[in-house]
This record gives sequence, C-alpha cells and structure tokens, in this order.
Amino acid sequence: SMQSASAQIEVVGTDATLDVATWNIEWFGASYNGPSDDAVQVQNVADIVLGTGIDLWAVQEIASIPRTEELLSLLPDKWDMILAESGQQRLGYLYDSDVLSLRSRAHILTDFNRAFATRPPLKAEFEVQLPDTSFIVTVINVHMKAFSDADSYARRVEAAQRVKNHIDFTSLSSQPVLFMGDFNDKLQSSTHAGLTSPYAPFVNDPQDYRMLTLPIEQAGIGTYLGGSTIDHIVVTDEMADLWVDGSTQVLTRLVTVNGYAVRTSDHLPVVASFGRVTGTDVEEIPVHSNRNLSLSLYPNPASDRLNVAWDETSNGSVRVELIDLMGRVVQSTSTTVSDFNIDLTSFSPGLYLVRVQKGETVTSKVFIRR
Repeated sequence: SMQSASAQIEVVGTDATLDVATWNIEWFGASYNGPSDDAVQVQNVADIVLGTGIDLWAVQEIASIPRTEELLSLLPDKWDMILAESGQQRLGYLYDSDVLSLRSRAHILTDFNRAFATRPPLKAEFEVQLPDTSFIVTVINVHMKAFSDADSYARRVEAAQRVKNHIDFTSLSSQPVLFMGDFNDKLQSSTHAGLTSPYAPFVNDPQDYRMLTLPIEQAGIGTYLGGSTIDHIVVTDEMADLWVDGSTQVLTRLVTVNGYAVRTSDHLPVVASFGRVTGTDVEEIPVHSNRNLSLSLYPNPASDRLNVAWDETSNGSVRVELIDLMGRVVQSTSTTVSDFNIDLTSFSPGLYLVRVQKGETVTSKVFIRR
C-alpha cells in the first residue's frame, strides 16, 4: 500500500538546502527489460521523489517517454524534467522548479561517443534559489560504460579524463560543479583486475575536487544491489565549500519499499546537501593556532538533539555557539567537557553553524536541523 511504502521513505531534504541525488532507475518504463510491472515502478519512483524532499535528481536509464510523462503527472506541477535526446538508456534531470531554474543544457563530449558507451554526458546549468541565498550550479550527469573487462575499463579511463579536462580547461574550473551519476566503477581502485580507478585523476587532485562518496565506498556501503559502490558524487572545490558536512548518504532503507529491487531499481539513490550560511563566512574567522580542533557533529541532519564533540588536547573552557543563517548567535555556552549535547527543540528547521572556540582557535561546521 501507499502508506507502507512511504513509511520506509526517509525525508532527507530540507527547505534551507539544495538536496541532490543520483539514481539509476533501471530501464525506467521499459516493458522489455528491467522491473516487470512498469505502473508499480512509476508509482514507487513518484513516492520516493515526493517522500525524500530532494530537489534535483540526476537520473540514468530512462527508457520510456510515455512512462516519464506518467511520472510527471503524479508529481506536483512544479516538477520539471529534461532528458537526453535519444537512446534506450537516457540520462535526465528531474527537478523542483521552485528551487532550481534551468539556465542551459547541452550534451558534451559528443566526439567521444565510444568512450561514453553512446551516452555522452548531459550538462545542465541551474540557478538555485534558497530562502537566504542563491547561486549558480553546473551539473554533469554520466552513465559510464558498464562491466569489468579490459575494454570497458579503458573506455571509463578515457571518459573520466575527458570530463576532468572539460572542467579544468573551461570557466567551470572556478565554478560550483557537480559531477555525478552511475560511474560503473569505484574511486579507490577499479572493478577491473583491481587496477587504478578510472577516477584517480579526480581523487589525486584534492586542491580542485572532493569525492563526496569516498567515505561511503570506504565503509563498504553498496549503491548497486550487487554490492559495489559505483554511483558517485564528485564536486569542484567551489561546490565543496557549499556542501553540508556529513550529508552524503545512500538511501539504503528504500530496499524495503514495495518490492524495491524487483519493482523499482537495482541501484539505490545517493544523496548530498548543499547550502550557504550567509552572515558568517567561515573562512574569514581568524585561526591563530597552528591546529584546529577536530570537530564532529552527529547526527547530521539532526532532529531534537545535536551531539558536538572535539578532540581535547588540553584542559580549559570552550565556548560553543550556535549561529543561524543570518549570522545571529542563537545560543552560546561555555563548557569544559569535550562532548556536548545541544537541545534543538526550540529552533526552527534549517541550516545552522556550530562554532567552537578555545583560546585563539576557532572551528566551525554546518549542520541541518530537520
């Protein structure tokens, strides 16, 4: 039933953040392949899109235009979709037009069709409008060549380098970019004979890129029901500045939705959240000490309580401040313990900054209040 399905769908998005997901929906709407009951597949996808609160879905394997129109008919009018021009496994974007407005779209790197397995990347530029800030983001959605044989691996190696060059040697090199999709390989090593990952050029360039899904892979959380972590989100450093620390996750609970694997997809969505705390530019806070406090916040997003912990190297008093989107200090406490709970019940949902100050050392992290 609808109710039992929605009970397994976790709300991950918030109004204060741009919440994005990559999701291979396995032959979406294809009667000849993938899940057999396309009507159930469409309904499950609609339930998941509405239930998770995610603003932008980069999707892969969209096979049927009529089923896509049916999906849109089940969603509120504010939902729009753009699709790749052709193919049985189209790339696309499904997005909430109240949050994102499309500025431009294009297929890129079309000269390298073989490297991309006849699915050239779909690039889109959006203006993102959040309650307290707006910014432009460019998204590059890929569905890389599958399989672990040598030829498929070589094609992924070339395709990954083509995407990196496209970012590095254009104006995108200094802009917020999301490179996401079904990478069909891992980041730390390859599914092909344990060789170097095709995405090593990104992994080995930490000045310019951040692999948001690397911790997921390191934790052994699969995004494909076969077990591997092959769906990824990689961002430029400008986009990493907007990332809500700790917000990347795989929606593993969805496997319990209405026969998910058989009736929806063989991949799980991977999500991340982005936002900007306007009143306080974290980088402008002076740090005179030679080391920061190592600060951890959990859970993030948090509901009623937030646990704040830092590694305590020397004794003494620490000031813990909670700062809202407008830069106002909404709570300030001095404490000598290095493990501290904040009661969030009186604060409205949204994005906040926790700032921990000890002597001259200041460390900040963003969290989401659900």
